[in-house]
Amino acid sequence: MAANIRELVVFIASPGDLQEERAAVRQAAEMLNNQHALLSTVRIRVTGWEHVQPEHERPQEVINELVDECDVFLGLLFRKWGSPTGEYDSGFEEEYERALKRRAESGCPNIAIYFKKVSQELLSDPGPQLLKVLKFQRRFQEEHSALYREFTSLEDFKFKIYTFFNSLLISNLQPEPPSPQPEGTVAKRPQPTTEIIHVKNADPARRQIFETMSAFAELVATGSSTQDLDVDRLLMVSLAFQPEKVAIPVHALNRLYGNRADLQISAMEYSLLVWTLADSYGHAAKEAPNVSVPAWYFLGARDADGLRDLTDILVSVSFDDHDNFVARCGALRLLSFIRVKPVELWPSDKDMGISSPSLVPTGSDAQEEIPPVERWEQHLNGTDSTSLALDYMAEVASSADVDFIRDLAARVESRSHRSRLQAIANYLSDDIHRLIELASSYVSSDSWEERFLIHGIGRAKDDDLLRLIDAKNVPIRLNVRALEEITSRRTLTVAEISRVLGRKHEQLVTGLFDAVDRTGSADFKVAVLEAIASLEDRDIVQEHKSRLLALTHSVEDVRVLAADTHKTLDAWPALAILEGPAALADEARKILDTDCSSHMDIAELESAGYKGSVLEFVQGKLRLAALKVLKQLPEDLREKDADTQRVRNELRRRYMVTQETAALMLLDWGGEEDAPMILELADSVVQDKQVLISGSIKLGGIRFARQCLTSSDPDKALLGSKALIEQHNGSLRELKGMLYSSHSSVRIRAINELRERLTDSQLGDFISEYRNKSTGYYYDVVAAIDRMLYAPDPLAGYRS
Repeated sequence: MAANIRELVVFIASPGDLQEERAAVRQAAEMLNNQHALLSTVRIRVTGWEHVQPEHERPQEVINELVDECDVFLGLLFRKWGSPTGEYDSGFEEEYERALKRRAESGCPNIAIYFKKVSQELLSDPGPQLLKVLKFQRRFQEEHSALYREFTSLEDFKFKIYTFFNSLLISNLQPEPPSPQPEGTVAKRPQPTTEIIHVKNADPARRQIFETMSAFAELVATGSSTQDLDVDRLLMVSLAFQPEKVAIPVHALNRLYGNRADLQISAMEYSLLVWTLADSYGHAAKEAPNVSVPAWYFLGARDADGLRDLTDILVSVSFDDHDNFVARCGALRLLSFIRVKPVELWPSDKDMGISSPSLVPTGSDAQEEIPPVERWEQHLNGTDSTSLALDYMAEVASSADVDFIRDLAARVESRSHRSRLQAIANYLSDDIHRLIELASSYVSSDSWEERFLIHGIGRAKDDDLLRLIDAKNVPIRLNVRALEEITSRRTLTVAEISRVLGRKHEQLVTGLFDAVDRTGSADFKVAVLEAIASLEDRDIVQEHKSRLLALTHSVEDVRVLAADTHKTLDAWPALAILEGPAALADEARKILDTDCSSHMDIAELESAGYKGSVLEFVQGKLRLAALKVLKQLPEDLREKDADTQRVRNELRRRYMVTQETAALMLLDWGGEEDAPMILELADSVVQDKQVLISGSIKLGGIRFARQCLTSSDPDKALLGSKALIEQHNGSLRELKGMLYSSHSSVRIRAINELRERLTDSQLGDFISEYRNKSTGYYYDVVAAIDRMLYAPDPLAGYRS
């Protein structure tokens, strides 16, 4: 032990029912020793019966030697009293009496006894052990012989023992002791003082920490403090020094942010702030950097040195911190958002032989302990965050990195990781074959794999496109996009069309019929019909009967079918395809005006068993076809007011089959009077909800937009705010008011607009204005402005 280190020896005395509390004592000591390392030469050393070796003499005698050496006697009692030692009723009692006698003779040790509260159920039938504890507790309370504390739970005890130890350390804080003290002893406890003890070579951050600790020591010792105690700074310092990383609580960090101009941050606090930011991004949505933690101001990451410091810690957290999965994920996301390529992870310019965007350290930091390829290899072979690591690589890699990525792929053990690395390298070389091979197993929505495939699908070969159409574990839009691409190149064969139909997916079947219409190819039409004819199960094409009729029958044949009440439901829409909307416009109007009786014998349908909801469904299908005919009419052929009223009447019917189509048509044809009805319908639909809300707001005007802004529905509120901003150029006052909306999406939308209208200086001033409003404020607003002003690009410019 170094000569200038003085130990404060704490002996734990307790029976065997408080093992977790004994462990908590040691944890608190370790944490505080780390925290006070920069401020004090005093350390806590915990001893107890665990530290003695069996001897032939009376075992308690060996333990008593530890009692005689301690500076603090810490007693813990709950239900058990302990076993007799031969001289006393229990080991605890002998240890306590020995410490009490020693203190009477020499003034040492300090004595503190912590009692865990006992439930009423146990008190009603305590038993002999608990009775002895209760008797000792009453005696202790009456004598006032030492510090007396009670606790209710393990967490309560951890807080109280931490506070007690912290006060002991600060009370003994003397960077320059007046005279040497014998090893293992502690100088006499000084009275609390408001004067700041001189700390040699103290930088501003260290002095602030010292002032915070001094104020806390005074509060603990006297019950009050003549100095201002920043409890949030105290918490941040405590968390910064403890070995196990814990994020700064969001409330505390937001309060600290309010004092940001006066705070000087130490290196360990800086590291904790980055870790907290990473933890927050680890919990946030993958695609958006909207969090409630404002920390960028403290990090100074917009200059080269600050970005270097930030990146160093992010690399350490994401690649070396194996105990914190969430923070590791958040650090990788931050590296992706910032799009930085630190030299620890990417080949340097010298290695590449080219100009690289890698962030290269200078000075002593320039020594790379682990080559980038080995660091990646260790990570991909040994952690559970490899998916995000590959996301980061796919986000920032360029064609210059192809050889590096292929080298890494050869070293990776996992076949899945190796395939993805090869896919990234191939994509950067304009080859997406490997990506399509991956798609045959699994591609998640909004992943880099999907993004690469969408962007590169035009480079795919026909065989790969067919393979992508076949892929089942991919977002359906990839299948459809592949079908669109290949049908734009050539006519599919019957076998290939059968493969598409074999997927039995409605969007793919629709895509086939759309391709027939789009290309106008007779060969394609014949091939589709042959493939359908060969199907054993034709359920998948049942929804397309009208399109099939249009492909296989003449106009005259379909007219005959349409005259049959039982066949008109499929035949009349087929006529619309064959003859076009203009030819059937008047018939469509009759269908809507007569509730289908112009084309269906309702009595005949009822006699055939079509009643109630079944009949309504059949009528609805025909009315839907009529609506679609009117929708396709050129504007000069529309009966504007009359057709609009027909659509309005149809929406008022609230037929499940037709209401959504009618509402979408009214968005183009209707007026302000239709806005409430369309908005009401939006509550009961899923697919076009946002389209209906947005359209109804456009119809309803600024008053309607403001009404939606105050809605409890987040979609309505967001779209109302967008309309006020984009269509009505909302005032600055109105924008600022949106920042107090209960919907985070509205607040973020308003912040993005404020960013366009205010200078950096004005936006910085607004943070204080916003935080000081008496009605309170939202953390995500402050965090978003903090990101916009102080985060490095491109993260600073990200718009939600």
